Formats: sequence, structure tokens, C-alpha cells
Amino acid sequence: MAFEELLQEVNAIPGVEGTFLLHEEGAVQGHTLPARYPGEALAAAARIITRTFSALEASRRRVPEVDLCFAGGRLILRRIPGGILGVCCARSINRPLLDLALQPVIRSLSAALKEQPTAPRKPRASRAGTLRLSTLIQDLVNEGLRLVETARTHGIPIRLLGSVGIAYHAPSAARYLPTPSYPGLELAASSRQSKVLAVFMEEQGYEPFARFNAFYGTRRLHFRKPETGWPVDVFLDAYEMYHRMEFAAALGREEIALPPTWLLLSRLQAVEAGEAELLEIAVLLLDHEVVEGEQPETVDLRVIAGLCAEDWGWYRTVTMNLERTARQIEGWEEPARGRVRERLERLRQAIEAAPKSLGWQMRARLGDAVRWYQIPVRPEEGPRPDMAIG
Repeated sequence: MAFEELLQEVNAIPGVEGTFLLHEEGAVQGHTLPARYPGEALAAAARIITRTFSALEASRRRVPEVDLCFAGGRLILRRIPGGILGVCCARSINRPLLDLALQPVIRSLSAALKEQPTAPRKPRASRAGTLRLSTLIQDLVNEGLRLVETARTHGIPIRLLGSVGIAYHAPSAARYLPTPSYPGLELAASSRQSKVLAVFMEEQGYEPFARFNAFYGTRRLHFRKPETGWPVDVFLDAYEMYHRMEFAAALGREEIALPPTWLLLSRLQAVEAGEAELLEIAVLLLDHEVVEGEQPETVDLRVIAGLCAEDWGWYRTVTMNLERTARQIEGWEEPARGRVRERLERLRQAIEAAPKSLGWQMRARLGDAVRWYQIPVRPEEGPRPDMAIG
């Protein structure tokens, strides 16, 4: 029996509007949703749902069901063997009746999923070694997820940033990123909660760099885990290394990490980007479409082009790294290489076409003769008087 036929049995229950079935890898296996739910939106939601369930399990929290209530209805997500079943229904649906009707359907769906073990999986590139994240980055992702979830219970919103955020957000990281560009955690948070954050991190077993935090504490906090030696940088309102990237407005858009646009900018801003940073740029673009405007699971052209149109320094660094990334992936297989190169070119064209500010034009006349970026603050080097930010 086809997946849609099984799902139609659920649709017959009073109050059910539609259903969908996801493979555990994120592929949509079938749905009975009304026409107003476009296929692209469902595919994007599928990636978010499977990633969220995987993240919870990676943090050792097995969640069999998520029940979300909205003003216009209700979404019930249930983990089943081999996949996830989604039910869109009325808020007032009879749950005992629904649960009773779902039991035989779930058994049939699970059996059908087992018969298709290879269909939903994307083809993997041939690469020496195992196709999973390195032990270090996986441990860092797990720790980052633990901190995000624990902080949420304390009312403190923090999000993954940098290498760990990219490894969480981009499935292709397991194939192309053997090591992280930063062997530690980078987190994003609000400056309004810097004091409670400092207390929270110490409660989680992290030792603060007291002098550094006192000197830079309104913009950045630094800690280290004694047992592992892992450094942790908590950036407040903005990611500030070679350039300043404001992220405060995007902090609440996703539950675990900053959105792909800001993760990408955190790597595009690196003037001295090495192989690892360039590969992180590539995997983000491999797994996320480049579009105009804010959409789930995409990179927003307008944000990046707008930033580069206002600040020549950003323009210089970003365009330089787009070229470097294109060269870095020369050895990749098709179609992955072609997809990334096409998205790199789309970004470059949008950046070049954006009208430039007067300040940009004046700075462009100086070019590379004057340094266009700041020197990143390194916690191990101690405070710098020129960067006193309290």
C-alpha cells in the first residue's frame, strides 16, 4: 500500500486537516496536505524537523513526540521507527481517538519504510574514511547543544555560531569537513544578559578568563573547560573578528543556531581564511539555496549584498573569499562542485550589482594601500588598549 493511502486513513479522523511522512534522513515520503501547503515549504520544514529531532537525540534527550499549538491549528510530530509522522489538525482534536487510530497506521508505515532503506538517502561522494563528523567536532556539537538547551531552561537564549553552528546546520559537513576551523565553541547571545551568562557558564563547569571578560565583557566573554581544554567564546550582539557582523536581530529566528546567512558571514569575514574556513563556506552553500529575502534554510542575498554595498572593507574581504572558495573546491565531484560555484557566482553578481554608498566609494579609492580590516582580539594575548570595550 502506498504511503499516501495509509496517510489517508488518518485524514478520515474528525479534526485532521492533513498528514505527512518523513524518512529519518529528512526526505518527504508522502503527504495528504491541502494544496495551500507548497512542496518547497514542506521540504524546508522536513529538514528543520529532522534536524531538531536529531539534535535532541544527540544531546541525549529522546523525544518521541512534539505537540505544537498555534492560533490556527495544531501540529503533532511523532517519531516512528524509520521516520517521523506529522499530523496537522484542529487544536481541539480528540487525542485519545487520534492515538487509537494512529496505532495500526504507524505499524504499516514503519514496515513500509523498512522496505525502502536506500530510496531517501542522497548519493555520497567517494571519500577515504568514515562519512561522519570528526570525533572532535561531534563532541563540540553535542556540548553546544547541551549548553543551548540548558540555557533555555534558565531563560537565556544562546545560539551556535562558527564551526559548530555550521556543522550542525550543514549535513554535508560530515563529508567535507574532517576538522573544524576553530577547535572550540563559538556562541551567540545578547549583551543584555552578559552577567547572567557569565554565571551560567561557570555553573556549567567553565572557567572564565577574568581579565579578558572584565575588559571586553559588553561584547565578548571567554571561557575554558578544564577537563577538555576547549575554549568557548560567547559573542554578544555581534560577531567581531576581522569585521563586525551584527546578529542581534537574527538571534531568535532559529532554536539552535544562527540562520545560515549569519553563519556564512562569520566565515566570509575572515581575511586570513584557511582551508577549513573556505570548506565551511562551501558546505553551507552546498546545502542552502541562495535567494532574495528571508526564507527558512536559505542564504539571504540581500543581507550580504547590502552589507558589502555599505562597507568597502566587507566588500573586499567577501569577494576575495568567494574567489578563494571557488578554487578550494576544484577537486570536488559533480554535481556538488557545480552547485557551489553557481551559488558563489550568484552572490558575487548580487554584491557587484548593489548600489554602493558614498562612504564605500571614497574608501574604494584607497584600496589595499590602507588596511581595510581590524586585527582580531586573541584571548591568550591579553587585553589591547585600542580595543577596550568594557
